[in-house]
Amino acid sequence: MAVKIDFPRLTALALLCCGVGSALAAGTEAGAAARRPNILLILADDLGYSDIRPYGGEIDTPNLDELARDGVRLTNFHVAPTCSPTRAALLSGTDHHLAGLGTMAELIQPNQKGQPGYEGYLNDDALSFPALLRDAGYHTYLAGKWHLGLDGKHRPPARGFEESFALLQGGGNHFATPAGWNAGTYVDNGREVKLPADYFSSNTFTDKLIAFIDKHRADGQPFFAYAAYTAPHWPLQAPPEAIAKYKGRYDGGYAAIRAERLERQRRLGLVEAGKSVHQPLPATATLPDWNSLNPEQRALEARRMETYAALVDNLDANIGRLVQYLKDTGQYDNTAIFFLSDNGAEGHVVPEFAPASANNRLDNIGKADSYVYYGARWAEVGATPFRYSKGFTTEGGVISPAIARVPGVTGAEGGNRKALATVRDLAPTFLQLAGVADPGSRYKGRDVHPISGRSLLPYLQGQVASPHPQDYVLGEELFGNRSIRQGDWKIVWSEKPVGSGRWELFDLAVDPGETTDLAARQPARLAELVALWDGYVKENRVVLPEGRNIYLERPFSIGN
Repeated sequence: MAVKIDFPRLTALALLCCGVGSALAAGTEAGAAARRPNILLILADDLGYSDIRPYGGEIDTPNLDELARDGVRLTNFHVAPTCSPTRAALLSGTDHHLAGLGTMAELIQPNQKGQPGYEGYLNDDALSFPALLRDAGYHTYLAGKWHLGLDGKHRPPARGFEESFALLQGGGNHFATPAGWNAGTYVDNGREVKLPADYFSSNTFTDKLIAFIDKHRADGQPFFAYAAYTAPHWPLQAPPEAIAKYKGRYDGGYAAIRAERLERQRRLGLVEAGKSVHQPLPATATLPDWNSLNPEQRALEARRMETYAALVDNLDANIGRLVQYLKDTGQYDNTAIFFLSDNGAEGHVVPEFAPASANNRLDNIGKADSYVYYGARWAEVGATPFRYSKGFTTEGGVISPAIARVPGVTGAEGGNRKALATVRDLAPTFLQLAGVADPGSRYKGRDVHPISGRSLLPYLQGQVASPHPQDYVLGEELFGNRSIRQGDWKIVWSEKPVGSGRWELFDLAVDPGETTDLAARQPARLAELVALWDGYVKENRVVLPEGRNIYLERPFSIGN
């Protein structure tokens, strides 16, 4: 991969990064501090790997296209299987089992309650890198979804955010919530507020973030801004003009759209010749294929996907607003931008969360009083070319589309960075960009879990071939689904009824689609990885759940 490096700017960064922490603590001169880059982190919610055009999608995302052209695609970027565990690992730089979200707060099982790491919020033993950036003179802003704690001690201001507007729970209406529905808790700098009548999630979050940045722009201090969008998380709702843009686009069905995406992914180098892709699940009574649907069902399925596409389209437009604001104010060239999703595409249908009064007629889907999901078949399309989706530790559940744009570093057009990277690597990356020392296991006189991720900056600069050594062990567990990866070898345990309920072994070098289980043929390799799993459990205090889980006990189905 050809890489062009702006040596003067990176030299300045390097000088900062080799002892910047102590230099800043002692008081670096104002001119040097002003050269520190701004950082914009953009997190989508439930976005599938193939949903945006830089990753093969058909949805119109010109602003993400431009960001990818101006930066690089990280095509092997791993997150946790669902939202709050990813967010805990993101802010802390360590495993979510240590940081307080061993499982989602809403789904803690009786045997997990009271166990360390299962507090259901970003716990006090976890670092929060925004606090470190704020200590070092950065403004720190958040607009969007929090999902890391409900009470005052665990809201954004307590974890390092100077200015914040946040939805505390895991999801909510994209429009102002109809009367009688659960609206969720929105807080402005930690204080509960009501939503404006013209609220639309991505629009409002973008307005707030731009206002935060603009409020302090004149003082010349760098900023960290976290755009934590709730799009395209269910309920699927979007502006009518955005939905109309996609009318008829999905009438061909799941297989046709998936085939189009695969072809674009091949052209982009995301699906390599000779390597596997995962095939859709076999048709069942609850999971029919497109040809088994009647005309009414097809119309409903197409409409759900049209609305989902409109949500992503609107999300991209708001990302464009952020970027244009930075350009208009002369801040773009000195801003590092990172974009990712919090987990794989959402394939589950959880009717327990849908209000009884929701109007889900075909002509009403997408409006404020509708409440629909897009279901497992569209999630398979979103996960292309990988296996399964959100909630699972298969590749389709834990690989995210990711784009990095760092001042002074550009890749050749269409450039892919294929080495393994993880969401835990972002905290040390941002600290290095800002020239802030890693505090290790002590912060402000208390013991903390040290950052276990590694900075991506040397990798993005082309100084190293991979952020992690070949023997690096990447472990994951959620809802009893589990995995261990070392090099190209991966073991996966997916709970029944979807999975086999046993360890499977895959060689991702040739089988990224996880299509051929090698466990019976390579028992020695399997045993090595199972031993690594046992070590992961001990190191990260994993407590496997023993109770029911509404997310996984129900077989996949389409829509609702």
